Amino acid sequence: MTFGEEVTVHGDPDGTHMQYPDPAGRHIVARVRDLAFAYGGSPSPALRGVSLDVHAGEIVVLEGPSGGGKSTLLRALAGLVPDFHGGAVSGAVEVDGHNALALPPAALGGAVGIVFQDPESQAVLGTVDRDVAFGPQNAGLPAHEIVRRVRQALDDAGATHLTGRRIDELSSGERQRVAIAGVLAREPRLLVLDEPTSQLDHDAATALATTLRRLADRGTAVVIAEHRGERVRPIADRVLAVTDGLLAPASQPDEAVVVLAPPSEVPGPPAVRVLSVDAGHGERRVMTEASMALVGGRVTALVGPNGSGKTTLLRVLAGLHCPDSGCVMIGDDDVSALPPELRFPRLGLVPQDPGRHLLTETIADEIGVALTSLGVEGDARSARILDAARDMGLDHMLERHPLDLSVGERERVALASILVARPRVLILDEPTRGMDPARKRDLARIIRSRAADGVAVLVATHDAPFAMAAADEVLVMRQGGPVPGELPPAAVLTI
Repeated sequence: MTFGEEVTVHGDPDGTHMQYPDPAGRHIVARVRDLAFAYGGSPSPALRGVSLDVHAGEIVVLEGPSGGGKSTLLRALAGLVPDFHGGAVSGAVEVDGHNALALPPAALGGAVGIVFQDPESQAVLGTVDRDVAFGPQNAGLPAHEIVRRVRQALDDAGATHLTGRRIDELSSGERQRVAIAGVLAREPRLLVLDEPTSQLDHDAATALATTLRRLADRGTAVVIAEHRGERVRPIADRVLAVTDGLLAPASQPDEAVVVLAPPSEVPGPPAVRVLSVDAGHGERRVMTEASMALVGGRVTALVGPNGSGKTTLLRVLAGLHCPDSGCVMIGDDDVSALPPELRFPRLGLVPQDPGRHLLTETIADEIGVALTSLGVEGDARSARILDAARDMGLDHMLERHPLDLSVGERERVALASILVARPRVLILDEPTRGMDPARKRDLARIIRSRAADGVAVLVATHDAPFAMAAADEVLVMRQGGPVPGELPPAAVLTI
């Protein structure tokens, strides 16, 4: 096939049924044959002749580098390629007898459910219960069956305690649990999950793995793309690698030790201070009399379980959440009443959900948005865009559309779009989401280099190995606010 010229889809053109014999007599829920795909505007294919069978009751784990093709393969299984993500495609994808390349996702019915890397994109309704019930309601199920499915799905996703909560008041980890519950409530025959543990704490990730194994034992076919393979390998029937658009048996995970420069012995003055801040959502208090300081030249890791208040603290710092009392100081300036745009570029935030903040048609334009607001134009603008893109390994894809990228790649775009403005305070919320070990090491070095230039860096993360590699100090979110702490003893310095 010649990419960018034609679309060739094998099987019934109306997308109804495709027949493949199975000599072993086992039920094949999903079958991919010679699948090749290239996104519009990309000079090279994302997938190159991939073939895969997934059987009922089987868990297949996909590993591999960021941008290697994992998310594209999952999108094809869910009917999003080429229906939503346009481009040149050939080959065949069958899910439960349906031609997934010829049908829109809605037409696949209950055959397949997908959990995206960015759970924010899956929330439809305002509260947890209603959101989880959305799929069964749309399927026209009777009320008693909807109630049963919602309760079961919330329990399976470890989200029962979130019943009645507003979606917009949840942490990203809690939203991820709700997104998983919303898909489980549909009881799909093929369950596709893209980085499902990326925003979950250790206990929640372990519980999810147990749930997925239980679902598979009941007959559900499960395909998981996951960079943190240690969390899902124990439940897998097969582990495959997707690299440069090709599918192959996975090798042992990369566990190279990261060795970084020691922290500065003479840190600078406080760059940011949080003083006696109370904050929450309505009557639910998240922080009480919380205080902390970030120092120029140091990297601080913020850890704690889902829902402990990490994201709320970061949003207070960035001006996205107004505290009920207390103040936020940048240097000697009280910025408590300033909106985010007036704290930038002194303070730059990279949120957990970068896809929601990508506004332009190309990566180059996305990185350059901040420069436009700062009045940087011409050759200086082009040079700074290219430098930021090189730092994040994006210089070869500057003309790609941001929404066609994997979440790990989007994360790098979002980070580049902040770094290009050269903030003196850099705040990162789960920055390793969707990143392979090599990219994590690159990010750790970038963060350390910014700190060496005097930048104060705060990283909220569930990725303990990354925190060990990048941070000078650790703050743990406890009831009320952040306190000095240590990483869990089980954490190892291997990313």
